[in-house]
Amino acid sequence: MPSRPNASELEEFLTRGVAEVIVRDELASVLAAGERRLRIKQGFDPTTKNLHLGHAVGLRKLKMLARWGHEIVLIVGDWTTQIGDPTDRDLSRPTKSRDEVMENARTYLDQFHLIVPKEGSRTVLQDEWFGRFGLRDVIDLAARFTVQQMLAREEFRKRQAAGTPIPIKDLLYPLLQAYDSVAIDADVEFGGTDQLFNILAGRELQEMVGGRPQSAFIVHLLEGLDGQKMSKSKPQTAIWLTDPADQMYGKVMSIADALMPHYFEWATEMPLAEVRRTLDVLARKELHPREAKEVLAKRIVTELHSAAAAEDAAAAFTRQFREGQAPADVPTVDVTRDGEASVPIVDLLVRARLQPSKGAARRLVEQRGVRVDDALADVSTAVPTSGSPLVRYGPRSFARIRWT
Repeated sequence: MPSRPNASELEEFLTRGVAEVIVRDELASVLAAGERRLRIKQGFDPTTKNLHLGHAVGLRKLKMLARWGHEIVLIVGDWTTQIGDPTDRDLSRPTKSRDEVMENARTYLDQFHLIVPKEGSRTVLQDEWFGRFGLRDVIDLAARFTVQQMLAREEFRKRQAAGTPIPIKDLLYPLLQAYDSVAIDADVEFGGTDQLFNILAGRELQEMVGGRPQSAFIVHLLEGLDGQKMSKSKPQTAIWLTDPADQMYGKVMSIADALMPHYFEWATEMPLAEVRRTLDVLARKELHPREAKEVLAKRIVTELHSAAAAEDAAAAFTRQFREGQAPADVPTVDVTRDGEASVPIVDLLVRARLQPSKGAARRLVEQRGVRVDDALADVSTAVPTSGSPLVRYGPRSFARIRWT
């Protein structure tokens, strides 16, 4: 039998980092009673190889449920990824090959368990049920929903208003996610606010087939380094669960001060009373934002790596950014002179493979994100093809240029 959380544990579980719970009173009652083991579902589409800190908001809830004795089912969306989730997008997401999806999915398994314990949880691929689906099964599933229901989604309404095409495959995505809940007989589904429509479709489909509708547990979406929703599709602004400790620490130190309340409350397991004390002192300006961010960065790195790794990362950050020292292990990049006395900084970033294109390099320079030997570069900067200039690109990346 599951264990019974005390009142304060349950209240924090239902509110911390939580946007909405459907149906809250019913779920709270079941959890408080501890008389029935719930099957909890969360799905992830392996569009990239890694999960990010935003995913940890929900994964930490699953960790707590596992500790209370409930069953956790982590679904790797090997089929839905091949369709592409249109959620929160004006254009449909490009499809991915089966091989690419499965390669990404393999890396997810270990990352799930950086937070969610293996005991009491299992990971499944959608292929377990969709691999047996035929055309009749797809038609039967599609017959249970209407086009009007699908077009009620905000992103589809925006596409209609803009005259942007809506591929039929995009309309199938929420149906397949909904069927996941039927296939595993989920009691609760977790997801971000951008998944509410899909999760509610799962509730509806469960009722249609005579089952008990799942509860919907909706968590907030953590912001990335750009202040927008952290996303796998924006790798430059994400904090990955697999980031090395020093990179993770540096990324947290670079978030906007205004985001610290969300990071403290949603992205850590720091006791809530301590979170509130820290934020209160910060609000009264009795704690410098940089010092608060150091506390935050150490906490996040400690939880995902170790306390020792957090101390080493903090020391390295101090050497690099406060004392102006470059890291000891700066990579050396060979760049051909081609007889030039100097190379424009935008061209150099591309030729050294520090940026993928001239457009990306120019944007980084214009955002004051590039330094050459500690001098801020602008788009007119030309780097002499003599010596071994140190290029800092972005907040934490360095390269030593070796001219050949």
